Amino acid sequence: MTDLTDLLGDILRLPASQISDATTMADTDSWDSLAHMDLMGALEETYEITLSADDMVEMTSVAAIRAVLAKHGVTAS
Repeated sequence: MTDLTDLLGDILRLPASQISDATTMADTDSWDSLAHMDLMGALEETYEITLSADDMVEMTSVAAIRAVLAKHGVTAS
């Protein structure tokens, strides 16, 4: 299974060392609305889940992404 940090790094064009649970959409220039939609699609494909619109709106930080994934039964490292 793909590591969440690697997935985020690929989509947001950031090194893994700059990604933590504290990373948010608001403080990451490359995490714009287009990157957010790319990320949502990649999460669905990688973890074989279907995200609701509410899930997508909620996922504005790495910590929130982990929480939503957990709600779908996914433990992301």
